[in-house]
Amino acid sequence: MSIERTIDKLEEQLDYANRYLSDLRGEIEEQLQEANDQIDTLNTTIEELEEEAEKADTQIQELIYQNSMLQLELTEVTGQLIHMRYELDISRKGV
Repeated sequence: MSIERTIDKLEEQLDYANRYLSDLRGEIEEQLQEANDQIDTLNTTIEELEEEAEKADTQIQELIYQNSMLQLELTEVTGQLIHMRYELDISRKGV
């Protein structure tokens, strides 16, 4: 009888170990799925941010171009004003 009890106890311990490993496997699978979901979310966020960055870069390039054009116009107007002032000074001195 002693051997039978020992075998029964060993079977109980094996059943317990199997249940424990099964539970552990389930927890690991859940955590792995959660991690995969988070990775998917982060990848989507990265893609969205990259698209926004590209749009922002395009806008920046447009603003740089507009700034250059305004600087050119300012230079032209400044040149015209200098010329007008020069002519005004000449006309005052000639009077």
